[in-house]
Amino acid sequence: MHTLFPVQTSAQNSHLDVNPEPDIEAIQWSLISHLVECFLLEQWVDEHLIQVTTTTEYLANHQTSQAQDAHQFLELLPQQYQDFFDQNNPLMVMKVDQNRQLLLLVEPAYASQWRLSKSCLPVVYNVNVSLNSNLNSILNNSHHVDSALLEPVSSAQHLLDIFLLMMDSATLSDVGVLKLKESLEASFIAQKQSATANIATTVCQHTHWHQTLIAAEQWASLMDRPFHPLAKGKLGFTAQEYKRYMAEFNQPITLVWVAIAKSHVMVAEHIQDTTTQNPAKYLLDTTQQQSLMRELDDKGIADTHIAMPVHPWQMTHVIDEMYTNDLANGTVVALKFDELITYASSSMRSMLIDADMPNSIKLPIGVYALNSKRYLPALKLINGEKNQAILMQARTLDPVLSAQLRLWDERLWWGYMSPSHLHDKSAINPQFYQEKPTHLGAMLRQLPEDLCDDKIQLLPMASLGMLVYKQGVSHHIFDGIVHSTNQNSSQDSFQERSLQNKKLAVIACFKNLCDVFLGTILRCLRLGFAPEMHGQNIVIVLKDNRFTSLLLRDHDSVRIHLPWLARHKISDPEYLSPPDFKNRLYRETPQALIFYLQSLGLLVNLRAIIESLVEHYHINEDTLWHEAMTSIEESLVTIDFDDDQRQILHDELLSSSHYPHKTLLLPVIARGADPHGSMPAGEGKTTNPFKRVKKSR
Repeated sequence: MHTLFPVQTSAQNSHLDVNPEPDIEAIQWSLISHLVECFLLEQWVDEHLIQVTTTTEYLANHQTSQAQDAHQFLELLPQQYQDFFDQNNPLMVMKVDQNRQLLLLVEPAYASQWRLSKSCLPVVYNVNVSLNSNLNSILNNSHHVDSALLEPVSSAQHLLDIFLLMMDSATLSDVGVLKLKESLEASFIAQKQSATANIATTVCQHTHWHQTLIAAEQWASLMDRPFHPLAKGKLGFTAQEYKRYMAEFNQPITLVWVAIAKSHVMVAEHIQDTTTQNPAKYLLDTTQQQSLMRELDDKGIADTHIAMPVHPWQMTHVIDEMYTNDLANGTVVALKFDELITYASSSMRSMLIDADMPNSIKLPIGVYALNSKRYLPALKLINGEKNQAILMQARTLDPVLSAQLRLWDERLWWGYMSPSHLHDKSAINPQFYQEKPTHLGAMLRQLPEDLCDDKIQLLPMASLGMLVYKQGVSHHIFDGIVHSTNQNSSQDSFQERSLQNKKLAVIACFKNLCDVFLGTILRCLRLGFAPEMHGQNIVIVLKDNRFTSLLLRDHDSVRIHLPWLARHKISDPEYLSPPDFKNRLYRETPQALIFYLQSLGLLVNLRAIIESLVEHYHINEDTLWHEAMTSIEESLVTIDFDDDQRQILHDELLSSSHYPHKTLLLPVIARGADPHGSMPAGEGKTTNPFKRVKKSR
């Protein structure tokens, strides 16, 4: 069986210290599976080119000599294909051209109608090739799709070529297609590297809370954004840089520092005095601050400049080139100070410090991830301040939210800005729409002090949708949580419990997760806003082996519906956006706000957790989706919604036959070479996962 998760295979060597090798077939299957899902959900081709049948019907309806050949040739394919056809499974047949069909061996799914079966890769069937010619091609070592009767498609790159052939080439951007192919190849190479990362199989057993967070970020980074075929590709990193800067490799990253003239630094509203409110004051200990100040004094810039950390990749590849004139005239001064060691989070540009302190830092880095540059625009930082004000006010309006919705404080930031526009925080500041100012700046993140506690574990939700394989054995973060829960609640050892009891404990743990996550998000929707719900952006708080609250970061992505906000006297934040541009933080309908819970909250975040638990613990997938549905049903009863809100939420989340979802790959083609700062995405339609749950009961 294939897996969606990175797998290592030990080299055939008797030495114990041999470096593990990536399982290439597992990586390709994962990419192919995600590519198939995008192809189907984004409707790359007309429906008449796709037929869903069964293996038995397909062979029975093609009783020609060629079909008989195909039936015979199944015996030459690996055993899993023969088993699949023998069991009369669903089969999706796609017309590639007049001579070829693409056979997808599929199974029913929850987040879409069909998904690729974990047993088999897609197969190309050449309808005009005989069995004899295929046998000759095998004997002549020319086993290619062009000459083979049936041939498994073993690479995502090959499958993408087949999908593109099925489309109308006149509608495609050549630059966009090249960007998509480049990103897919980069993702494949990156996944091979990540599969070799030496990741600890335990997370919650660390002594200190900051160690747990860093370890969990390593897990979260392994898959990056689940179900996105391009997620792991970071265009701009060399192979060596990838291993140096990605979280799963757990490499210490020493930040470099520059000093920027105060005349060129725009600051957050909450910064009153840059002498006492600057990155060094929050990130460095006393000895480090003294070392930095000595260098500033020696250079004669202690009073005129602000010291700013810079990601080392950014300094080498962007700052040295883009800020050449500033470096020459002293506006920006490169420093020798190099005493702050950080660790990458799963988002790559958010840097964590392995110390008992609440502060961390988010930095721009001009690498393409998901086909967008990871820079740090002042406009988004300002909108993030506005959104944090909404989040803080919301916590005062709902006692449960006050306990369950925790915030990383993101109201302190510093960014490069030309002097003539330094104090202009209006939407017409032209510098907000230039690339240069976005590449040199920093945003401070401050944890609530009570969460900096070794009795607490902070886990990015993305880490819970991940398995780590070591020597063929999978590991899940729930292992430590359920193990500890059992030790605290029973005198029997964990090993002595039955498999069924273990599954029940995992299901109960998942239900606790759903109650906190979905209950908190639904309370946010009641007040008229939707926080960022991706698993990288939400950190869930674990205390005494119970999930207790959500910790939010990246507040610039909060979406609002003004009429629902107004019911609770939350004012319009008046977001900044380019003139004549519709700011998508405003959502005009409740359904458009609920979209983020459906698409990111359920179909990405919770779905990844469900699929990891199903694979690791062999729990029935329907059971876990049912637990999520029950959490929603219970919240709709217990939360004080207005009647119209309750009805809309019930209709959209539970009754509707379809869910909206984010399209991922066609928007990459459409965008082409545009270096936009956000992930290219659109909106499509898929299956409501809870409709299948209801049908099966």
